Amino acid sequence: MRKIRVVLEYRLGKRLSADQTSQALSVSKGSVINIGRRFKKSKLAWPLPTDLSDEALESALYPEPENQAEAAGQPDVAYIEKELSRPHVTLQRLYEEYSEQHPDGLKRTAFYDRVTKNRPPKVTMKVIHKGGDLVYSDYSGDGLEYIERSTGEVKPVDLFVCCWGASSFSYADGTESQKTPDYSTSHVRGFEYFGVSPFGVVLDNLKSGVQKPDRYEPTANPLFEKMLQHYGVAVLPARVRKPRDKAVVESAVLHIQRFILARLRNRQFFSLDEVNAAIREELEAFNNRPMKEYGGQTRRQRFEELDRPFARPLPQERFAISLVKFDVRVARNYHVRFADHHYSVPWHLAGKLVDVYRLGSTIEIYHGNLHLCRHQAGSSHFGYTTSKEHMPPNHAFVKGWSKEWFMAQAGEIGPATVEAVCTIMSAREHVQQGFNSALGVLRLAKAFTPKRLERACQRAVYFKAVNYRSIKAILDQHLDEQLLLMLNKPDEQPPVVHENIRGPNYYIAQ
Repeated sequence: MRKIRVVLEYRLGKRLSADQTSQALSVSKGSVINIGRRFKKSKLAWPLPTDLSDEALESALYPEPENQAEAAGQPDVAYIEKELSRPHVTLQRLYEEYSEQHPDGLKRTAFYDRVTKNRPPKVTMKVIHKGGDLVYSDYSGDGLEYIERSTGEVKPVDLFVCCWGASSFSYADGTESQKTPDYSTSHVRGFEYFGVSPFGVVLDNLKSGVQKPDRYEPTANPLFEKMLQHYGVAVLPARVRKPRDKAVVESAVLHIQRFILARLRNRQFFSLDEVNAAIREELEAFNNRPMKEYGGQTRRQRFEELDRPFARPLPQERFAISLVKFDVRVARNYHVRFADHHYSVPWHLAGKLVDVYRLGSTIEIYHGNLHLCRHQAGSSHFGYTTSKEHMPPNHAFVKGWSKEWFMAQAGEIGPATVEAVCTIMSAREHVQQGFNSALGVLRLAKAFTPKRLERACQRAVYFKAVNYRSIKAILDQHLDEQLLLMLNKPDEQPPVVHENIRGPNYYIAQ
């Protein structure tokens, strides 16, 4: 910063020489002489007017270039401001480009001073946090890892962090991933660690929390939103690319990285539970550490004073939903597909939309916010779980479809096709579950001709591989064109009689 006013006071007011002024103010002699010359050129009177500001004095001594030749060598601040808003562009890079265009232009320091002086100021607003109001959550870019004992595989662990706005009281844990179930469960554990829940959660636009970012009406992830509703918490996504909206948790993540990750960097873990136990131990030390800027108070003390008294109490029951899917359309066979398994609903809801939740090992299904039914979670991949009371009286969920109808259609192709279709439908707990597979087999006659389908079914029946995929594979690979050497089981051979063979009577107890 230039000491223009003081230099003029020493030179003109105290009548000191340039050498004396230079030594007294630790300013170079050349700068002292330059300021004197510029003052004479400015035609300002001495003593300076009392209402003359430092900015006005500097402008008088260092005016903007008047001719185009001088202006051509000056940096274009408007252009620089625009370029700095682009990704990966720095002021250093812009100075290098400026130097290439103007070799005799400003040096680096003068360039930086010029740009800094003329750039519009960037203002920030001090956010006043209300006690018990908001919790901020985010993932750390860095995490930990553990070694799977059985395989020796090194598995990464993501570090989840959330903290209160008023007290900065924090929670952290490790998760296998940043997917919605892990993300939601980390929040649940965080609320339980706090013993209370906030009125709102400010989060980054992670897909696990925000399904569709929008400045005005963001769409929350269904499971995450359901979890927050259980605790009476509003979801408040931060604006995209606006880290200051969640500056509290950004700071907390940095402090936890330096406090917890630095202390655990050389430790070896063999399970996620071991990782979280170590994190919890260091977290307690972090929250109980005195902070100089708050008079030696700890985060826990500030939490007990500022946030806990004004926060929401936790509900009596813990949030138990591990998966949720909204607006699932019921198929024509009155089943809904959820997590690669099919569950029945009352048959009259075929074609309607339902909501499906998983609570532990139980599947709950709702329609119009009314509870329809519950099932035990199915284990078989793409299997069916069907309740008899959900089926229509005539067991035909589409008019004209019945076991007899499919048998009649197969009879027009051949006896092997009839046997295959009957086997497919009989293999299911409810015959209606086999209708789609049976229909698929019959439609193969259009793609491969009825004659080939009959031979393929004959081969599938013989090898006891009767299902849609096997029959289609036989047709795709033209195995139906190969001759079956033995269409019937060989007759049983008579027993071998030999003097050295004891026979069954030998083993009868005497």
